[in-house]
Amino acid sequence: MLFMMNIFSQFKKSARCSHGLKPIWRLTLASLTFCLCISAPVLAQTPIRPEVAKSLQAAQDALKAGQLDSALSLSQQTLAMPGITAIEKPLIQRTLAVAALQAKNFPLAVSTLENLIQEMPESTPAAQKKPLIESLLNASQQAQDFPKLVDWARIYLKLEGSNPSVRPVLIQTLSVLKRHDEVVQEMKEKIRLDEETKVKTPESELRMLAVSQRQLKDDSGYNGTLKRLLQNYPSKAYWAEIIPRVARQANFNARFDLDLYRLLEQTGNMEDAYEYVDMANLALKAGLPAEASRVLEQAYATGLMGKGSDAVNHQKLRQQIQQRFNEDEKALPALEKSAKDANALASLADVYAAKQKWDQSQAFYSKALAMGSLRREAETRLHAGIALFKLGQKAEANTMWDSIQGDATAIELAQLWKALSTQ
Repeated sequence: MLFMMNIFSQFKKSARCSHGLKPIWRLTLASLTFCLCISAPVLAQTPIRPEVAKSLQAAQDALKAGQLDSALSLSQQTLAMPGITAIEKPLIQRTLAVAALQAKNFPLAVSTLENLIQEMPESTPAAQKKPLIESLLNASQQAQDFPKLVDWARIYLKLEGSNPSVRPVLIQTLSVLKRHDEVVQEMKEKIRLDEETKVKTPESELRMLAVSQRQLKDDSGYNGTLKRLLQNYPSKAYWAEIIPRVARQANFNARFDLDLYRLLEQTGNMEDAYEYVDMANLALKAGLPAEASRVLEQAYATGLMGKGSDAVNHQKLRQQIQQRFNEDEKALPALEKSAKDANALASLADVYAAKQKWDQSQAFYSKALAMGSLRREAETRLHAGIALFKLGQKAEANTMWDSIQGDATAIELAQLWKALSTQ
């Protein structure tokens, strides 16, 4: 019953691209040069030795001329000069870092920027460190030094850096590294921040969260993420994943098997003859041959039934349903006259819902609920909400679904219908 392939493999694909992390950083080399280089006037005003200033100026001139190999060599030679002071060193490191970045020597850029930042005095304002860390993150990403990217991204966020790309890249990197616990923790914070700023969390990030929750066997968290995906990015595939998962829950009430099929049908996920036959049989068992007939005829119309080795069995079921349908049609007037208590009225409402006569169905549901003392009130409220939804009264349907109590399965299904009503 309701066995379907999950879409975990689709989630997994979204966690990485064919060449590692997606290059989403926006820092340009021009801005890096602005952040890192020291101009000639500044050099002239800075208390450094003439021989160091001369060598560093030569490196910067080569950099400006696009002579990157020369700029790298001269910067490294300057850094290797004897007696380099604490004032001189960061000036040289900045030029070397820019040269390394422009030459696409990303490992050298990483090590140079890391040393530059780590050697800064503790009193250095965060505003001065953050642009350098952004450059370091960019270089780490290009060098595919993912552990270092994670470490420095966290330092950047702790310093309250404002680049909006950093946290998504951190999460993506953790996913590639299969550090799933950390993905979940970072995503919880990301979702919290998104909710604070009324920003919709991107689908790709929610999919990465789902991958990690699945790997951690966190069924509750995975289901919650699926629901969030359904609410924000509804798709047939997400419905196909979540509906069967409801049936596999430990506390699932089997009385609602037919209701699960109704959701599958509503979301366009009835895909093979077995599902149509099972749904028709469940409807017949529930005393709703009109629904069984409609479902079966739909399968015949789409060519899923009436063919192959099962054609004879399909025809027998079709005849059985038609016989029951004819019998019920004859008995319906008497049933309406005899329906006096709430349970009988609720059953009559189900019959009209099966015939998709939603106005009559809702009228009987309302009478039944008003009388009270229903054996299965949660089920009746679920079905009354569906009738309202079918009538286009979504606000009233949501109010009805919110009123359900006492049956966990009915509440779960009501939440799914609510999600569907917002799409």
